[in-house]
Amino acid sequence: MKLGAIDVGSNAMRVLVGEVTKPVGIWHYSKIAYLRLPVRLGEEVFEKGKISDEKIEKFIEGMRIFKNYLDFYGVSDYRAVATSAMRDSSNAKKIIQRVKKEIGITLEVITGKEEAELVYLTFQLIPDLKMNYVLIDVGGGSTEITLFQDNKVHAAKSFQIGSVRLLKNKVSKNSWDEVHEWLASEILPFKPARVFGSGGTINSVHKVLGKQDKTPVELSEMITLRAQLEPLSIDERIYQFKIKPDRADVIGPAMEIYINMMQSLGLDQIYVPKMGLSDGMMLDLYREKTL
Repeated sequence: MKLGAIDVGSNAMRVLVGEVTKPVGIWHYSKIAYLRLPVRLGEEVFEKGKISDEKIEKFIEGMRIFKNYLDFYGVSDYRAVATSAMRDSSNAKKIIQRVKKEIGITLEVITGKEEAELVYLTFQLIPDLKMNYVLIDVGGGSTEITLFQDNKVHAAKSFQIGSVRLLKNKVSKNSWDEVHEWLASEILPFKPARVFGSGGTINSVHKVLGKQDKTPVELSEMITLRAQLEPLSIDERIYQFKIKPDRADVIGPAMEIYINMMQSLGLDQIYVPKMGLSDGMMLDLYREKTL
């Protein structure tokens, strides 16, 4: 079944087209096409509380491109969701109405909990995960942390800490205190054996470090990379480390979040399956259509 997913994040917006089947009771999923546009809605929302008219027009044009993209590939169904930036924007309702009226796309603003649940679905594609493990999903505006036991969600929470939000100095000490207290009370007593990372930035870190698909990133490697990037200009980061231009400024703040969380968990490796919200949306849509 050919399906589509639109993910409107705080740093970028994405559209994914994929084929999902379950021939013998096991998920089979292959990506057909993917497009990412670095609109960065959170840049204005976290500073001014709303999205500017200029950025709205850019966003609307991006959604129009996405609709044409889905039509071109002839998807049988799709879902479109927005996360932290749209959750926090005072003019989100007006923008969503325009998207529906002008393009015909129903854009849902989902909660941090719903976001974590959709990302969790992608772990059904990873066999033999029997240990307790933690998933950390760092976005531009929020971070979702989920503890799994026997491949089922045991605890999950969304925090107002994200790479764009941190870049703009919009993360309070209270937010850090909240996440540390929650980890200490809800996660550490269960002694998770492994941590997984989800999100575009941890994928970039994995690539910059030249890691093979199933090889984890060491905490020490991430600390070293962050120190190497810190004194460099954006152009130097792009040139020396082959980082995407719209990722070069947020990679440091995102690594700071992952490093902080890993140190709090007492784990020195993070695995990067390179699956995220869009992939989870595809699996959820398939599940709904085949019930």
